[in-house]
Amino acid sequence: MRGLPTWFGTSRLGLIETGAKLSPILALARLQQLNLHELWRIGGRDEEVLLGRVTDVKMHPDGTVYVLDNQLCHVVVISAAGEYLGTISREGDGPGELRQPMGLVFLADDLLGIGTGFPAKLVTLKLDGTPIDTYYPVGAPADGNVAVMISLKCVDGVLAASGGRIAFVAGGESYSERFLSVGDVSVGEFHRILERTTPFDPTGYRFVEADNYYIDGSWALGSDGRIYAPMKRDKYEISEFDTDGHLVRVFGRECSPRKRTTAERARISPIINPGAPATTDWTIEDHDPCIARIMANPNDDSIWVLTPNRHEDQPAGILETWDVFAPDGEYLREVQIPLDGEIHEGTCVLAGGGKLLVLRGTGSARDPGADDGEAEIEPLEIICYEMQ
Repeated sequence: MRGLPTWFGTSRLGLIETGAKLSPILALARLQQLNLHELWRIGGRDEEVLLGRVTDVKMHPDGTVYVLDNQLCHVVVISAAGEYLGTISREGDGPGELRQPMGLVFLADDLLGIGTGFPAKLVTLKLDGTPIDTYYPVGAPADGNVAVMISLKCVDGVLAASGGRIAFVAGGESYSERFLSVGDVSVGEFHRILERTTPFDPTGYRFVEADNYYIDGSWALGSDGRIYAPMKRDKYEISEFDTDGHLVRVFGRECSPRKRTTAERARISPIINPGAPATTDWTIEDHDPCIARIMANPNDDSIWVLTPNRHEDQPAGILETWDVFAPDGEYLREVQIPLDGEIHEGTCVLAGGGKLLVLRGTGSARDPGADDGEAEIEPLEIICYEMQ
C-alpha cells in the first residue's frame, strides 16, 4: 500500500454535467504517460539534509522550493538548481515560530505564509525568515475560537483554509463543525462556506465514518478563487464553487470506489479524535472515498483528480494515474506518472513552470525482494522533475 502525505452544494440549476462512459478505444487514446527528466533530488540518504515529516511543498516563481517539515517545525529551502540553502523558522511560540505546521503558501512574491494546526493561525515571514505578522483564517483565540486548521491554499490573492472544531454541550448532544474559510489575506477578513455539522460522541465509543466525511485536504484552489471539492464521499463528482460558496458547476466521471482490505479498515479512526477506543459501535466503510486528491494545474488551469484506485493499485512502473479535466469540467485524458520502479511510496505535486515535485517515502514500504517479511522504511526525499 502506498501512502499519501500526512497532507454542500446549493441549487444544481445551470450545471454542466460531464462524465459519460468512454468506449475502450477512446479511453486508450486518451491515456498518456508523462516523459519526466530529473533535475535534482534532496533528502533521502543525504546526510546534509534531514527531513522529518513533510506536510507541504511549494515552488516559488523563481524556481526555489520550500518544504514544510511538521516534525522539525521549520521550512527547508532548496534552490532552483537543487542546492540546499538552509531553513526558515523553528519550533516555538515567538514571532515567526511554529507548532504543528500543516500548510505552506506564497501570499506575495516576497511573503511566505505558514499555517499551524492548533492554535490555528497563519504565520507570515519574508523569504529570508524575518517575521511579519500573524493572521487567524479560521478564527482568533481572543474571540473564544478553538478551531483547528487542517489544510491551507492561496492562489491569486485568495486564501482558503479548511478547519473544524468540536462543541461540547453539557446535558445535550455534542457536535463537530467543519468548514472552509475564505478571504483576502491583504485585508485579513475571512468568511466561512461549505459548512457541515455532525453529531459527535466525546467518549469516542460511537463513530460513523460516512457521516463524518469532509473535504479536508482533498480540495483544490484554482485561479480567480475557484474552489474544487469532492463534496460526496461515494461519488466521483467535483463541485466547483466561487469564493462566496455559490455552486458554479459539477463534473466528474464514472468510478467504482476502491475496496479496502481488512487491515486498512482497522486503521480508520476519527480524524478529530484519533485516540478514541475502537468498539463495535464504530461503523467503518468497506471502501475508500471516490476521490483522494484534487490539484489545479498552475500552467493551464486544468483540474487533476486522483482516486484511491489510481494511487494504490497501479501497474508495474506507474506511481499514480491522474484524470485531467479542462477548467470548464470537460474530461480530457488520463496521465500516468511513470516512477513506480524506483518509488514504492509517495505522491506528486504540480509545481508550475512545467515542473513536477515528487514526495518519496511518506511512510514504510515493504522491500519486494525481502524474504523475512519485514518492512523497510523508504528514505524521505524530494525529487524535482521537468515534464517534457
